[in-house]
Order: sequence, then C-alpha cells, then structure tokens
Amino acid sequence: MADKNKIIGILFPGQGAQYVGMGKALYEESTIGKAILDSADEALGGGFLDTIFNGPAEEVTATNISQPAIYAVSYAAFKVFSEKFKGTISTVAGLSLGEYSALTAAGSLPFTEGIKLVQMRGKLMQEAAENNPGAMASVIGLEAEKIDTICSGIDGAYVANYNSPGQTVISGESDAIAKASSECSDAGARRVIPLKVSGAFHTPLMESARKGLQPLLEAIDWKEPVYTVLSNVTGMPYSSASEMPELLGKQVVGSVRWEDNCRWMLFQGIENYYETGPGKVLQGLMKKIERAASIVSVETPEEIKSVNS
Repeated sequence: MADKNKIIGILFPGQGAQYVGMGKALYEESTIGKAILDSADEALGGGFLDTIFNGPAEEVTATNISQPAIYAVSYAAFKVFSEKFKGTISTVAGLSLGEYSALTAAGSLPFTEGIKLVQMRGKLMQEAAENNPGAMASVIGLEAEKIDTICSGIDGAYVANYNSPGQTVISGESDAIAKASSECSDAGARRVIPLKVSGAFHTPLMESARKGLQPLLEAIDWKEPVYTVLSNVTGMPYSSASEMPELLGKQVVGSVRWEDNCRWMLFQGIENYYETGPGKVLQGLMKKIERAASIVSVETPEEIKSVNS
C-alpha cells in the first residue's frame, strides 16, 4: 500500500493528450469512473462516450470534443486514484485545459458545470481559430529569454507556453511564426517543430474566445480549493477563489507558465508526482525540469492499482 506519509502533487494534462479509447478501462472496470463518465455523457447530450471510446480519430481530436474528453477522463482517473491513495495530496496543477481538471479536483469547480464549461471553451477557441487563423511551433534547445527577445521584435508573434528548459512554444500569425521560427533557428535552436493546430492558442488572436468565455466563468460559484491550485498565468498558487474567473480568462490569451508551476512545487519540497489522465507529456516535461523528481502517469485502473500495491 502507498506510504500514507507521502506528500504528492497531482498534474493534469492539456489538449493533445487525447486518443481514441481513452477512459474506456476506467468506464468498464471502475464504478466511480463509470459514474463520472456517464454524468459527462448525460451533461453533453449523449453520444460523447461513444465518440471518445470508438472514434473516429478526427472527431476525438476536434477541440470541442478533445477538451471535455480529456477533462472528464482526467477527473475520473483522479477520483479513482484518490479513493485508493493513502498519502497526502498537497498541490494540483494542470497544463492549459488541465487547469480546469485541477480546479475540479480541488473542489472549486463542480464537475457537471465544468464539463459544459470546457466544451464551450473548446468551441469558442475553435471558432476563434477559424476566424483568426494562425500557427504554433515548438522551439527546442534555445533559452526562453532569447525566444522572448525574438518574438517581441516581430508583430504577431508570441510565446504561448514556457514548458520546460529547452522547450518553448511560440504562437501567432502564420507569417510572424514563420519569421520567428527562422530567427530561432539562426539563434541556435536545435529544432523548430511546426505544430498541427489551426489556431494561435494562448495569444491575443484568441480574444474573441476570451470574451465569450468570460461571462460563463463569472457565472460560476467558485469555491475555495481544498488543495493548493496553481495558475498557469501567474505560475503561482491562487490566493482565493475570487481570482479564478479573471485568471482563467487571461489564460486563453496569455502565456502558460508551466515550468514556473513545476518549479514552485519543487521549491515546496514535493518530490513525488502523479500525472492523472491520458498521456505522458507532463512526465517528460517534469523530468526535463528536475531529473530527480519521481513522477508516474496513471489513467487506467491497472496503473492506479500498481501505484497502490
């Protein structure tokens, strides 16, 4: 059984972690998982689980499906995990969309409201991407400060994600990102990888999505969290529930400071982490930030059982 004295951090993945069939084992093998995923299906009008369990892949990848799907599966995995885990959860954090999973895990955002909220977030972001097409690229092996300088000198280019040392995502107008990508390569980047996305996420090009989302955020009765929850926008913990609508709105159009989130947890002395939900992206990023950190990815009941055995 897991060490009851272990202090842990829970990390929740963002968009891009989705795959056809995610959550199916939770649904079939866990009463808790089934109840949560059934409530997501009901809240979204039915047919949702059939799509994420069986595809097609292009539908699962669509922003308005992938965001609620990752949110639902992540929360279901967290609930199954937390029912069995005997240690102490200290802090929860999520990458972009994952911040909503973290807030739900901490009791600040009710799941039935959250699933509709993230579906609308995905829909609004997709519409903004269609109306303001853009591009994103991952810059590997170049200091964030140099990337900041390059982007600040190019109209329409922004830093979307500070993910880990040597991995920064740039985003913006297509021509601006092409220019910034070239300049990053010239400045010594090991690789610049164009991302397969339709929009310039986490930039001012998403302003229409922020405007559409803001009244929905403000309509929710946010609760004080039972765990420390980190904000992507500030890189620091929320000081109160009253901050949540404003910072989540800013997150749509601003940089995600994921490396700062992870370094804050490490500075608190948290040594053990669980990436709860689909994929292993956050496991890889944490290892780049601090190789000595212990991090395990858990989604299926089998993976959860192995952690607690």
